[in-house]
Amino acid sequence: MSTSNNQDTIYHEKYAPPFWPALIIVFPILPIFWKYQVDITDTTLTIGYSYAYTKIDRNDILSATPIEDLNGLKQWGGWGIRYNFSGDTGYIAKNGPAVKIEVKNSKNSNKNKVYVFNCENNERVCSILSGGDD
Repeated sequence: MSTSNNQDTIYHEKYAPPFWPALIIVFPILPIFWKYQVDITDTTLTIGYSYAYTKIDRNDILSATPIEDLNGLKQWGGWGIRYNFSGDTGYIAKNGPAVKIEVKNSKNSNKNKVYVFNCENNERVCSILSGGDD
């Protein structure tokens, strides 16, 4: 399986997040959250939703830590694209396994960027992002 830019896909998952039926009441934003994806190629990590996602250069990832049981409501105040007071970004599609990554900040800031995102196989994703199991 390849992505459109001819890079080999190392890891891929894509599914409709469990909360999407609740978005029917706000129909205009439904297409944005229709599908949730995690894609890892040789050079990039892509996380997020149909039209709201982040693409990260794998060389900029400083660390990847598995989270065994993320609770979107308790830890992030809900599901979807979330932000906390520390400036971290969460792509929270459901409760369950997740990954926390720290990424080099390209802006003039001393603080690195932190992302938290759901994935089915968090141990494997962390291993891949740490330069291990490809």
